[in-house]
Amino acid sequence: EASHRSYRLSTDSGLLLEVAKTATSLETQLLHMQKAFQTKKRSNEMRLKAMWLRLSATKSNKDALQREEEYFNKLSAKRSKQFAKIRSAVDAISNKDPKLLFGFVRAVHDATVNDDLHAMAIQ
Repeated sequence: EASHRSYRLSTDSGLLLEVAKTATSLETQLLHMQKAFQTKKRSNEMRLKAMWLRLSATKSNKDALQREEEYFNKLSAKRSKQFAKIRSAVDAISNKDPKLLFGFVRAVHDATVNDDLHAMAIQ
């Protein structure tokens, strides 16, 4: 039984290492996404300000500008939700949430089984 327990411990530490790598990768990706979106947001805000200053008071111009603002606000809300979900996953990994770890193991297992079946079908 001691050897079985040793195997389980090494598997668990290997799993935690892989999950930690995934968390680091997710966090890096999240930071890049947030930085890119902040750049896009600043650019959009500057462009909208310039458009407000240049536009005449015609209703069609104001409507077009309002539509663009609404579109960007929706996009901003969507990105905020996406960032929150990624942040939540990273936090769950950092806290070693059992549900997330089980899901990770299950996904790796399923992917491995699918690869094995695919490899057998090709041969």
